[in-house]
Amino acid sequence: MFSDFESIVKNMGDLPPSPVVATKLLELMRDPNLRIKDLANAVSLDPVISARLLKIANSVMFQQVTQVCSVDRALIVVGEDVLKNLALEYSLRSTQRTYGLLERKLWENSIGCAVACRMIADKLTDLDKSEAYLAGLQRHIGKVVMINRDKELYRQVIEIVERGEGDLRDVERGLFAYSHELVGAALLDHWNYPKRIVEVTLYHHDLEKLRQRDAVTFTLCAVLSLASDFCRYFGIGYVEKQDFDLTLCHGSLALEANPIVLEDLKELFYPEFVKERNLFLT
Repeated sequence: MFSDFESIVKNMGDLPPSPVVATKLLELMRDPNLRIKDLANAVSLDPVISARLLKIANSVMFQQVTQVCSVDRALIVVGEDVLKNLALEYSLRSTQRTYGLLERKLWENSIGCAVACRMIADKLTDLDKSEAYLAGLQRHIGKVVMINRDKELYRQVIEIVERGEGDLRDVERGLFAYSHELVGAALLDHWNYPKRIVEVTLYHHDLEKLRQRDAVTFTLCAVLSLASDFCRYFGIGYVEKQDFDLTLCHGSLALEANPIVLEDLKELFYPEFVKERNLFLT
């Protein structure tokens, strides 16, 4: 499956480095005996993450009586879940070399997909919510690489697709030689991400290729597919909202999703996305 990854990595030019501190934080938080002091030391290694953590801890959302001035205290105030999401979100933002409207839409779409993945995994599956969030956040990391390589060329991809003159992946292959899911999976493999995350990134447009391979990976990819459709339905990262029946989406059918639960998720999703987007927006 990964035979072409090495050539993709070579041909896509200067790839972004692995987000070392964010990755270290995620590794630490898997340790059941983790101490706040160890976590605070790791956070302090990155001035951007620590500054944003303090900003979040002192935000109106947490309403502290006195100002939070230390990383240790900020961790206690916001909790590990917020830190984990901050580390994941930062790992995406740090790969972007420029930041304009195109990158903003892509970032919002990634945050939206991550939030939807977490909610869908929680309500419809037994999957790990953090793994689902990571899968949603990184599913379009290949687009980030393409934009980094040639932003104007990727603008052409979008313009061609929006004019209805080609399928996204076909246009990407025509202008970049590879489509975004291949580039993204190659990068995540290059970063030594978990195999399951690499696989769902690679197959998030070809869900059925995973059905007979591994039940857990297939389920995660179905969650990712449905989360992507949530973003499309609400217009997150798109020009406008798209009106269609979420119960008939491939991911919904693969998960055998209860329509009542889906309706509840639709009601809860957008406010949750806005809250998370605003939490991390700078």
